[in-house]
Amino acid sequence: MKKIAAILCFLFLCFLNLSGQINVHYPDIDDWVNKNFAGEGIIIGNITHKGNPDAMASFTSTPNVLKITKGLLVSTGEAISAIGPNDRYNVSKDFGTILEHDKDLKALEKGDLYDVSLIEFDFVPFHNSIKFNYQFASDEYPEYVSSSFNDIFAFFISDSKNTKNIAVVPGKNIPVSVNTINDQHHPELFIDNNVFLNDISKKNVKIKDRSEVEISKKLWRSLKNVFSNPKNNSPNEYEPNEDLLKNVDENLYHFLQYDGITQKLTAQAYVEPYKKYHLKIIIADVADNVYDSAVFLETHSLTAAKDSKQQGFNDYADYSKIIDCKRILNGELLENLLPKELELISTNIYFDFDKTEISPTEMKKIDALVETYEKIKKNYRIEIVGNTDSIGSYAYNLNLSKARSLSVIKVLQNAIPGFEFDELAHKSYTQPRHKNNTESGRKLNRRVTVNFVRIKK
Repeated sequence: MKKIAAILCFLFLCFLNLSGQINVHYPDIDDWVNKNFAGEGIIIGNITHKGNPDAMASFTSTPNVLKITKGLLVSTGEAISAIGPNDRYNVSKDFGTILEHDKDLKALEKGDLYDVSLIEFDFVPFHNSIKFNYQFASDEYPEYVSSSFNDIFAFFISDSKNTKNIAVVPGKNIPVSVNTINDQHHPELFIDNNVFLNDISKKNVKIKDRSEVEISKKLWRSLKNVFSNPKNNSPNEYEPNEDLLKNVDENLYHFLQYDGITQKLTAQAYVEPYKKYHLKIIIADVADNVYDSAVFLETHSLTAAKDSKQQGFNDYADYSKIIDCKRILNGELLENLLPKELELISTNIYFDFDKTEISPTEMKKIDALVETYEKIKKNYRIEIVGNTDSIGSYAYNLNLSKARSLSVIKVLQNAIPGFEFDELAHKSYTQPRHKNNTESGRKLNRRVTVNFVRIKK
């Protein structure tokens, strides 16, 4: 009977290994971020990272374990410790790091910071909204919810003037942490993976005296130095509780070590297209250097997209194919990289012989011009040049070309509130683009050309 039970147990474990798992690898972090973090509409550069090399690793998972199946793991302990089963309620790794400081993180958390890990880089978005996906996990769950041991992480986005944390509870300006997402606060965003019942953490029982928690953690810091292998020897280890085991996801328990993890969350921010920004991803133990936490970052999820729902949204042009955005990463400004004249979108409005009225077909071209102008008016002005064929006197044709230009200007003024234009350069048949000795050439010279010329700043 025992042999049959052993065989069944072996088969069950084999099934679990096939149905779900977490694997970690230790790549060159800067190289991984450069090749794997950015997706559509983003370029990144100037990548650096800080922290113990063992605290960062790439990972893969299956959907029935993590909500993110591939990405980068950044932790306050050993990244490999994320791999389950959850057989330790106190997974901890002290890298021996002394008290660390980070001015941005200290603005969110006043407690002492230990075992800090961070990745930072510059990026240029092609659109007005950026985002990426992540999950936050911690072994501080559930014992130290609402305590001072509030392990924290942040995603700081900054330009030359402002810095903002975008790792916040959805719909609120509250940083994501052990204290802000758990089984009591925003439980819809939390996945419980705790299977340990002990003196300071009982399911559905609130701790009245938080001093017990503080004493317990201090005791653990002392005891952990005595035992060379805390996973096997620590007196604080407990067997999984059968009742708690029934309440957690079986795959998550078998393959994730941490006692709790958030649902897949999205960090989002509105930005200015084609401007240089800096992103710092940082995580730290708070108040002590035990009970690890980690953040899982999804591969290729850092993307930029156009979001017209932004308050005060102003449409913008796609310059990504006409400028070298990597030069912006090196400190150059967009307005200095734009071509003097956008000839690719210069437009000719054609007229019938000796006429100044704009036909319906040509009016559609002006509608398209207005749409383009609204996108690029921050960097370009409109220049209008009239022309005619060679039939008639010079004076007559000069006046005709001006009249045609004014027809186009009038339409633009009606379509664009506050539209202004410089003194126009009206050119007649003395500088035609096409030969005037054929009807086809003369037809192409009966036009008004609308150019977009870069504004000098």
